[in-house]
Amino acid sequence: MTETAGPVVTVTREQLGLDLGNAHEGPLTFDLGNLLAWDASAVDAAAFAADGADASCQRLAQSIFQSLAARLFALPSEAAAVGRVAQLPRPSTVLPREKPIPKPRPPTKWEEFAQRKGIQKQKRSKLEWDETSQEWRRRYGFKRANDEAAVPIIEAQPGDLPGEDPFTKQRQEKRERVKKQQKQQLGNLKAAAKAGGTAVLPPTLRLAAALPEHGKGRPAKRKELHSELKSATRQAAVSTASMGKFDRLARGEKPEDRQPLGKKRKFAPVADKGGVEKQQQTKLVDKILSQNADDIVDITRAIGKFEAGAREERYRLKQKGFNKKGRVEGGTGGKAKGGGGRGGGGGKGRGGGGRGGGGRGGGGGRGGGK
Repeated sequence: MTETAGPVVTVTREQLGLDLGNAHEGPLTFDLGNLLAWDASAVDAAAFAADGADASCQRLAQSIFQSLAARLFALPSEAAAVGRVAQLPRPSTVLPREKPIPKPRPPTKWEEFAQRKGIQKQKRSKLEWDETSQEWRRRYGFKRANDEAAVPIIEAQPGDLPGEDPFTKQRQEKRERVKKQQKQQLGNLKAAAKAGGTAVLPPTLRLAAALPEHGKGRPAKRKELHSELKSATRQAAVSTASMGKFDRLARGEKPEDRQPLGKKRKFAPVADKGGVEKQQQTKLVDKILSQNADDIVDITRAIGKFEAGAREERYRLKQKGFNKKGRVEGGTGGKAKGGGGRGGGGGKGRGGGGRGGGGRGGGGGRGGGK
């Protein structure tokens, strides 16, 4: 239960929706550790039939939750970095587990023998006194104490055969002890699987026990066996040094069956003669430009917009009576070279908006002389 950190704010029960008038009226059993509350009394069938099952269940759940929330806010709380925190009590309701209880592992032969004889297992020290080096060493592992393989000289025994190598005999006895231990371990696992099923086996042996071997496990279909056999044959064929390239083909085997799975990686040539590298780089640039086309200015499109704007400007000036150069059309005044000099009417005249209407000049052409 937390509150917003900051200044102290007084909150009433009505603001929290914990009005005691909405609390459940019947006897309730609370388990605050599991945030549970329930009413073990019988249900009023008449009230449920009158109001409807959904409305009655919703009203009953709301009233029980109001009582549970009131109990939670009544717990002692303490300030924390995130607000106020209330410590819930220990749960009192024992909830059922999801999975069944696992079966105990059956005892091994040694455990049965020790139980019959009353032998108690005692924890031994990890260190042991080494007679050769005269120091304490580990009982097992690297540089262990009294290691038989580290002894340089073995004394001859009266029962040794002449010419027998004691070191070879020692290694052979060790191999026999390891083999005997593995055999006993396998027997214990078989007995455990027979008594408690495959659940008591290690994961690897549990998987092997499910295989269809000697009529046990899930029977495999013929198609599955054929595909597994084909996959194993192909794996064995490509497991040689040449990956099956120079090996003899078996009867019914095709050369394409020995092709490696997947695609072979192709590297670019060192000397580019056919322009392959140029084409690859061009494709890469085109791909990048197509992905970022919005950030690049299109020159052709920009020129088209500029020309369209210029046409609109010329059309607007033409509607106002201006020519292409921005001058008013139909002017009558201007410069003229006439009979006595420059005149306003008879000569070459230039008006405000361009050349005169009747020729060069406002008066009708050139003058009589220069």
